[in-house]
Amino acid sequence: MKKIFFTLFIVSISIIVYSQQKFGYLNSAEILSKVPGIALADSSLKKYQDTLTISIQEKIKVFQKHVADYQAEQQKGNLAPIAAQKKEEELQKEQENLRAFEEELKQKLAIRRDLLYSPILDKMDAIVKRIGKDQKYTMIFDSSQPGYLYLSLIHI
Repeated sequence: MKKIFFTLFIVSISIIVYSQQKFGYLNSAEILSKVPGIALADSSLKKYQDTLTISIQEKIKVFQKHVADYQAEQQKGNLAPIAAQKKEEELQKEQENLRAFEEELKQKLAIRRDLLYSPILDKMDAIVKRIGKDQKYTMIFDSSQPGYLYLSLIHI
């Protein structure tokens, strides 16, 4: 009898707690697409990305010319084995430098993206948290991606 009473008590508490939970959903991608500052940030990031792309493409063209020159000399038989090995090492070093430069550009682009979008995303986050707290939501989910945007610590 005590087990049945205890089970009913737990179930009733669970129902009460569950009925007090309030969930919300929003599509952050759609909201962000309508924020006025996002278009400016997108445009600025695109221009910066284009500038970075041009600089890496110029370096790639130079590297490709060096490779083509080496291959032409190699086919003509104008390079001694030691000179060919030295040129291959130089080309390998140039390729490594090119990869490092590409990684550096990716990092610069990520930093610029954060710089442009962080203020917008921070404002959106603050608004979602304020709405969640004021409207007593347990959780607010983002329907455009997995995860939640707000979690009330009261219900944990």
